[in-house]
Amino acid sequence: MPLPANDTAPVERRLLRDVVYTRLYDGILDGTLEPGETLLDEKLTAWLGVSRTPIREALMKLADIGLVEMAPNRYTRVAPIDLKAIDEAIYATGLLHEHAARTIVPTLDNAAVAKLDKAQKTVRKAAKARDLPALGHAFNDFFLELERAGGNDVLVSMSEGLSPQLLRYISAWQTPFGIDDLPEALAGIAAAAKDRDGAKAGDLVKALYAAPLKQFLDDYRRKDADIERTPVF
Repeated sequence: MPLPANDTAPVERRLLRDVVYTRLYDGILDGTLEPGETLLDEKLTAWLGVSRTPIREALMKLADIGLVEMAPNRYTRVAPIDLKAIDEAIYATGLLHEHAARTIVPTLDNAAVAKLDKAQKTVRKAAKARDLPALGHAFNDFFLELERAGGNDVLVSMSEGLSPQLLRYISAWQTPFGIDDLPEALAGIAAAAKDRDGAKAGDLVKALYAAPLKQFLDDYRRKDADIERTPVF
């Protein structure tokens, strides 16, 4: 997709690198910047209205999490969607979120429970609007709220590292979790959290991830041998 000629929302001067990073990150996940699209400095500077330096810093950070590919003197581009990476990320994310539910939910304080309830309502709002990028972020934020409440920085870091592939999965496959069912599923997890029932919350998370993983394997994933030969598209 060609970059917009200009952006109606000018980039803030403070924390410029982080603002540029967020705009590019969101642009990749919502499809404004398509898989495989070449990212030229002059076009990005015109789009975002900033100098080359914060853009290069943001691109390097995006490369670190697998959303951008950089080959010196050859290209900088949006990383193609890697089916194998998505498959592995969904599997690992489900395990992490289930572990968090079982171990953290029994220890939650009232403030954390309130944050989860607010987060699941945001998921419901995004699902009702059929806003997939917003739904992906809201879904991800729900579980990050849970994991941050546990105070385990390693767990949070691992989940944040897997987030881009999870969000690309939602964007690529449109309805992997079932938009109409997702709000009720997270509402159930939030209710279990209110009761401090870690076992029930964990079971609900496991069930939540079982359906999209099966759908992905049944409907979208190529055979292992095919993925090994051509892992990206």
